[in-house]
Amino acid sequence: MKRFIPILLCLSLWGQIFAHDPATEMTTAAHNFLNSLEEGKKKKTHFPFSDKERENWHFFPGSFVKPNGRMGLSVKEMSSPQRTLAQTLLSSALSHRGQIEASTVILLEQILYEKEGREMRNPDLYHYSVFGQPDQAGSWGWRFEGHHLSLNFSLVNGRIFSVTPSFWGASPAKVTEGKHAGMRVLAEEETTAFKFLKSLSPPQKKMAILSDKAPREIYSGQDNSVDWSTFVPAQGLPITKMNPRQKGWLQEVIAVYSAKHRPQVVKQINQNKPLLHPTETFFAWAGGLTPETGHYYRIQTPDFLFEYANTQNNVNHVHAVWRDFKGDFGRDLLAEHYTQDHSKQNGWVRLFDGKTLKGWKPNENEDSFSVKNGCIVANAPGRCHLFYQTKKPFKNFEFKAEVMTLPHSNAGVYFHTRFQEDGWPKVGFECQVNNTYHDPKKTASIYGVQDCLEAPARDDEWFSLYIKVDGKQVITKVNDRVISDWTQPEDWKKSGNFERVLGEGTFALQGHDPGSTVLFRNLMVKRLP
Repeated sequence: MKRFIPILLCLSLWGQIFAHDPATEMTTAAHNFLNSLEEGKKKKTHFPFSDKERENWHFFPGSFVKPNGRMGLSVKEMSSPQRTLAQTLLSSALSHRGQIEASTVILLEQILYEKEGREMRNPDLYHYSVFGQPDQAGSWGWRFEGHHLSLNFSLVNGRIFSVTPSFWGASPAKVTEGKHAGMRVLAEEETTAFKFLKSLSPPQKKMAILSDKAPREIYSGQDNSVDWSTFVPAQGLPITKMNPRQKGWLQEVIAVYSAKHRPQVVKQINQNKPLLHPTETFFAWAGGLTPETGHYYRIQTPDFLFEYANTQNNVNHVHAVWRDFKGDFGRDLLAEHYTQDHSKQNGWVRLFDGKTLKGWKPNENEDSFSVKNGCIVANAPGRCHLFYQTKKPFKNFEFKAEVMTLPHSNAGVYFHTRFQEDGWPKVGFECQVNNTYHDPKKTASIYGVQDCLEAPARDDEWFSLYIKVDGKQVITKVNDRVISDWTQPEDWKKSGNFERVLGEGTFALQGHDPGSTVLFRNLMVKRLP
């Protein structure tokens, strides 16, 4: 009998280059997995992004999923190489802690399978489904699901993450017999919550405890959208009634749920919507006040719900879930994305199709630029520039792109320039891209005109780069923070061999020198009056 116990695996060579970029790793892993499947298996695995199945999630055993059982391709149906690639996809999404937790949840199925012998307990009955086309610039998603695990990942515009619903369960939560006796699964969800509960004063407990009887199940259930009416108005102890230490302990409870996911992903989500809202977070409890008695709790903010119940099977059956009231399956992100057209939104136009260098022309060392995983990669054996070809020059505009530098790399984005066969562009300005290269002029400097000497971004992480030219004013930003704001003086003249004078022209990406690797994606421009 084959057993599916997830293990840590190395990613592909290209994935290693992007070791700090979960979106690229996930896209690469999904491509590799899908490409390994025979036609029949791929048909079971791959769905359109718009398919209703994407939101048809369950945490019951497959035989309880109606009407046709659990969809997707089960591990049981995969060849050994396909299992490896499937596990690589899961590894690309979870933290080390999350991979261990997933492994132990599946191990519980193995224990019950050996004890009961029922096929519904087969630990290979965990399914993979992919929705849409994995793409660095598009929207797509995927799911890993079986009994007591439903992990749903959505990527919008190839980079913005949603990881909810994120369901984890355990039965038994504590193994009481056999060679695994004493093993606890999802223990921290319980221990951190009891730690917080015990810190509460009697008046605080009076506010927090809704009932001395715990519900049999989490209230959010398996609905594809959380029922607002169940949770609004919010009940329980508000964060405004907690002391600083208690707020820290409450943060620890939330971290147990979020830390199963990649830290870069959690950071992005938290920056978009705080996991712990500073004024509108509530903690509610129901049931017994000791681990041996049935208990339930939830933490809710205006955006998120963290819910836990342990009441079944003599208080040895845990259900824990992280939900997003408006954004399960990336709904809120997609709504925002769809209000802006994919290719032309309020005047914004894509300069790069994510697949080819169509519309761009390199000069010397033309092999310096390539397209990989939806990115323009500048990896120069020597100096090279990639010029955007346009019949109508750009004068006043807004430009934005996502950029990632590998350590000790140097590049740039030229504007108001024009094509030349070789050499550094003599016309136009360079917006510097350099975080750790030895040149003191750092990212978003208007090179040689207004220089930033402290890097506003880090290597191995995507950052947004923005340039605006309006008349005689140039503004650059990194991650929405203004780095340079320069107005060309009336008596401004070109300097030396370089004609750094605002006028009009095109854009060029720079490959600076051997050893520099810089990536660009989602390059867009909007003309201004």
